[in-house]
Amino acid sequence: MEPRVWPAGVYAVSMRPAARGRAGGRACVHGALDAARRRVAALRDQGLRARRRGAALVPARRDVDRRGHGGLAGHPADRRSTERVRHRGGRADLPDEGSFHAAGAFSRDGAAARTFPRGAREMGSAQAPAERAVRAAIWRSGMKAVVLGGTAGMGRAVARRLVERGDEVFLMGRDAGDLARSAADLEARQSKSARVGYALCDLEKPEGFAAALDEADRALGGFDTVVVTAGMFATQDALEADVELTRRVLTVNYTNTVVFCEHARKRLLARGGGQLTVFSSVAGDRGRKPVALYGSSKAGLSHYLESLDHKFHAKGLSVLCVKPGFVKTGMTAGLKPPPFAGEPDAVAKHVVGAMVARKPLVYAPSIWALVMLVIRFLPRFVMRKIGF
Repeated sequence: MEPRVWPAGVYAVSMRPAARGRAGGRACVHGALDAARRRVAALRDQGLRARRRGAALVPARRDVDRRGHGGLAGHPADRRSTERVRHRGGRADLPDEGSFHAAGAFSRDGAAARTFPRGAREMGSAQAPAERAVRAAIWRSGMKAVVLGGTAGMGRAVARRLVERGDEVFLMGRDAGDLARSAADLEARQSKSARVGYALCDLEKPEGFAAALDEADRALGGFDTVVVTAGMFATQDALEADVELTRRVLTVNYTNTVVFCEHARKRLLARGGGQLTVFSSVAGDRGRKPVALYGSSKAGLSHYLESLDHKFHAKGLSVLCVKPGFVKTGMTAGLKPPPFAGEPDAVAKHVVGAMVARKPLVYAPSIWALVMLVIRFLPRFVMRKIGF
C-alpha cells in the first residue's frame, strides 16, 4: 500500500493528545497529526485555526505517516529531527531551524493571528534559506576544520580522526618540517585524494594569527570548525624556579590562546556560526599543589570558553571545552602515568564524538569527570594535607 502523503501546507496540531515518543518525552508528529485531523478547520488565506486550546503549528512533511517497528508511532528510529516539536508560548520550533514565524503571528492558544506569507517561510522557518545560520554543519560528515597544534600529540590524533571521517583539515603549527610530514601522513590516510594544507602559526607570536587563519580560509574555501590543541606544560618545580618560564606558560596557555580564539570566533560568526573546540585541562578545575601555576592558566581558559558558549550559542557558535586528564603524549613524557591514563587515539575518538554531538564540555578519558567531581567537593583542610 502506498503511504499517505499530506499536501504541502501548515496544519494546526493539538499537543495535548499527541502520542508521546519514547525518548525524552517529546511529542511525536505521527500521533499528533492523526489525533488532530478531525479538529482542524482551514480558513484559506486567513490561516489555520484549531477548535481547542493548546495547539501548535507544525509543517506538513512528505512521508510523515511512514510506519515501522510494528506500526508504533513515536518509535525513536522513525522520527527525524524536523518531526519533533517543542511548544513554547504558542510557538513551535524545529531544532537548528529557528522559529516558525514572528511572535505576533500566534495567539496564546497557538492559532493563526494573521495571514501567513507564501514561500519558504510558510514551511517552517522564520528565516529565508540564505539567512539561516550554519548551525548544523558539524552534525554531518564534511567539516572544514582548522587544527592548531595538529603536528603532535592530541592535535595529530584529532586531525587523523577527522580525516578518516571524510572531513577536510588544515594544519597549523610552529615547525614547517613537522607540518609537511603531518600533512603527508593525513593525505595518505584520507579516502579521497585531496591536498592537506598547512600554515605556520606559533602561539608565542600572536601577530601571525590573522594571516594564518586567512590562509586557512582560502585553502578550505571557508572553514566551519576550529580545533585548538596547542599549549605549553612545565612542572610546578620548574615553574617556581624560572619566572620567565612561568610568564611564557601563562601567556601561551591563556592570553594568546584567547586572542587566537577571538580571531576564530569572529570569522565563524561572520559565516553564521560553527564549531570552536579548545583543549583546556582538568588541572583548572581546582587549585592543587602539583599544578598551581599551570592549572591557573587552564582555569582561566575554561572560564573564558564557558562564557563564550553562554554568549554566542544562540548565534550558532558551538563551543566545546575539552578537559583531558593524563594522556600519554610527548607533553607528559617522563611523568609517571596514573592507572587510568588515556591513549591519544581513544581520547581523539571521544572528542570528535563530542564535537558531532555539539556538547559544551567533555572530560577525556571519561573517568576524569568522576575524579574531578570528587576533588571539587573536597573541603579545603583536606586539600591542604593531600599531595594530589
